[in-house]
Amino acid sequence: MRFVAHVRSHRVIVDQPRHAGGDDSGPMPLELIGASLGTCIALYAQRFLESRGLPHEGMRVEVEQFGAGNPHRIGELVARIILPAALPPRDLTLLEQVARSCPAHATLTHSPRVGVTIMTPEPAMGGNERARMR
Repeated sequence: MRFVAHVRSHRVIVDQPRHAGGDDSGPMPLELIGASLGTCIALYAQRFLESRGLPHEGMRVEVEQFGAGNPHRIGELVARIILPAALPPRDLTLLEQVARSCPAHATLTHSPRVGVTIMTPEPAMGGNERARMR
């Protein structure tokens, strides 16, 4: 139930909770989708706030995931940016636009094509295959 994803020079462990047969040594694969969205929004929000000299220390982003069925998947993601201080309404509007412009948000709202290819090792050649290749 435990797998390691290699992302550049980093290792990300994914696992299932104990009740699902795993060791709970990492998040489940679907949980990484919410984490990706939240951290992407956080990066863009922090850059926006810093560029305007607005308070950002202590800011956090929470993402809540809601499941759906037929097929089993995430049906809804709700992201909340919790700011350390109040902002003027104009900056709040711009911050929301910035959050919606992060690449993770754009990817999730503009359904990417997803391909799956199965790769298998080449079969070992026996006597008959060698004869045909001459």
